[in-house]
Amino acid sequence: MKDRVKIKKEDKSLFITIPAFKDEGKQKMLLMWIALFSFCGAAIISQFFGNYANTTKIFFGVYVAFWFFFEFKVVYAYRWRSKGLEKAIVENDQLILIKEIGKRGISQSYALKDISTLRLFKNEDSDFVKSMTTSYWNINKYTIAFNYQDNAIPFGIDLTKKQANNIIKEISKFL
Repeated sequence: MKDRVKIKKEDKSLFITIPAFKDEGKQKMLLMWIALFSFCGAAIISQFFGNYANTTKIFFGVYVAFWFFFEFKVVYAYRWRSKGLEKAIVENDQLILIKEIGKRGISQSYALKDISTLRLFKNEDSDFVKSMTTSYWNINKYTIAFNYQDNAIPFGIDLTKKQANNIIKEISKFL
């Protein structure tokens, strides 16, 4: 996936597309994890309707809440790795960042005049937190950031340093 980043220039516009990083072996493991974890969740949910004490049902309810959170995160990661796409578009004095899965996406628009300090994203977390939040099933390993009205805006998920620097160079030409 070395050539993941596609950069297209037209007149006064720049279009950058970054398909999600996908490792087939890890993707299969993630699918197996989803299936087994879903089975465990279904087993606990089925017990919720049994004849148990209220304290046990509260335990089941709390367990299901945590289960649902992690199920959502992993299914999202699977979908992102399968069909995810990031886009950065520079045109009409704006930088538009789009994060899509399939045909649905979220876009954010930033005025170029308010953007400063385009740089490599530096994760300030401790090594333990980094190891917990940058695994394959987490979708937050950003590599590029810029400041916008005193807020750091990260983008560029799972890029190599070379790819990130190339994107920074291209966008900097428009700033």
